[in-house]
Amino acid sequence: MTLLCLAAIWLVGFGLVRWMFPRPVRWSLHNVWLFSLGIGAGAGVASCLYFLVLLLAGPRVTVLVASSGAAIAMPLAIGAALVILAAGLLTRRKGTELQWSDGPAVPWYLTAFLLLAALLAVTMFLGAVIYNPHGDEAAWSVWNLRARFLFRAAGFWRDAFSSDLTWSHTDYPLLLPGLVALCWKLAGQESTDAPIAIAFLFAAGTACLLVTTLGALRGKAYAWLAGTVLLGTPGYIALSAALYGDVPLSFYILATLALLCLQDRRPQDLHPQDLRFTALAGLMAGFAAWTRNDGMMFLVAMIVARVFAVFRFGQRARLGPQLLRLLAGLAAPLAVVIAFRLRVAGPSGLLSPPASAIVKHLADPARWIVIAQGLVVVLFTFGRFLIPMILVLALFWYLVRFQVDARDRAALATAGIALALTLAIQLSVDLFYVDNLPVEIGTSFERVLLQLWPAALLTFFLASGPLQLVASNSQGKLSKEKKAGRPQRRAVETR
Repeated sequence: MTLLCLAAIWLVGFGLVRWMFPRPVRWSLHNVWLFSLGIGAGAGVASCLYFLVLLLAGPRVTVLVASSGAAIAMPLAIGAALVILAAGLLTRRKGTELQWSDGPAVPWYLTAFLLLAALLAVTMFLGAVIYNPHGDEAAWSVWNLRARFLFRAAGFWRDAFSSDLTWSHTDYPLLLPGLVALCWKLAGQESTDAPIAIAFLFAAGTACLLVTTLGALRGKAYAWLAGTVLLGTPGYIALSAALYGDVPLSFYILATLALLCLQDRRPQDLHPQDLRFTALAGLMAGFAAWTRNDGMMFLVAMIVARVFAVFRFGQRARLGPQLLRLLAGLAAPLAVVIAFRLRVAGPSGLLSPPASAIVKHLADPARWIVIAQGLVVVLFTFGRFLIPMILVLALFWYLVRFQVDARDRAALATAGIALALTLAIQLSVDLFYVDNLPVEIGTSFERVLLQLWPAALLTFFLASGPLQLVASNSQGKLSKEKKAGRPQRRAVETR
């Protein structure tokens, strides 16, 4: 039942994004990209609607659904999903079709590395959730605790945000708890299957979205490399198996910046005012704010970065239309976040320290040193790699260097500034408000970096120079040409 519920939610998201970017139903990069986006779109829409029904109609509707049983509720949910999917499949709208970008031929070993990384990631995830099906501490004390209140408490669901439970972060948004509770309502029972399946879908969707976006922007070789690095990040897979909200947040951050990159790469024959990528980016940014408080920080940073990038790189005439489309996509989920803050959420722990304590923290030089030292250490240890990934990426940069295409400058400036501002805001919050700074550094710094990790990989590989690879079938031909004394062909393909 849980899988059927998630399939219905996924179809809702796929129908929505396919209505915006319709193309023939066949196996293609475009449709895989749509399926990846559909995971986040469906989850965000379903969670927002569930919260609005709970807030506006009260628990009566959800109690009625639960009492009617899965035999009635599930067919209704599947029927609604099929209607939305049909609208997406039958639309006659026209738009961009994503295709593989030109690039060097992909040697067999890159494909083998990607498949091996995917296999190891799935194995690691399944092993972790089998050993610990309820997730780590924050999963059952924050995210799933809130979902159980929404599922069990009926008319007393607001008790989940009582001031007696401030230790469980009652100000956290409800995308993940609402989605889990909705699956339990539709399935008619509570189980660990729902949070585990949701965590797996978001992790898989993030990897697919990164690969397909880079495939459309830079070609298969860079797409395979980025997918291998992400799936080969043990810390990221462990964070997903912990059932936290950080991996869903990383999906929405990646989706927002990927859509803005694709907006700047749209074909020249497309109407210049066609800003569907930007509108969908706004929707994904809104869902990021509905996932975690960190998502609101990213939302602010992204808007500031986009305004600066578009203004800086000579596209000032497009600034107004793009901002309007961005805000149009953002409006609905942001309204849900505001309603949650005003009507439901508990007090935020960040507002409790007095101004004198903040000034004292700011004036303490030891705190600045601890922050800087902790950031440097985490940069070399995050992800749980055997070799620090920052050194591997530095070596990769030394070999290929950065070579930014003129049409990607605004997109890369948006992504780079947004990620840097988000990290800076996170560090500032720790500096200003957190009392026990060493403990906070040890528990949250790596998690914050992993939230930004997929989008950082997109930015890094999009900015990298042309990739040179030895073609897999070139060595044999090269040796034969040497023996025959014929002129040698180049064994290196360049983008």
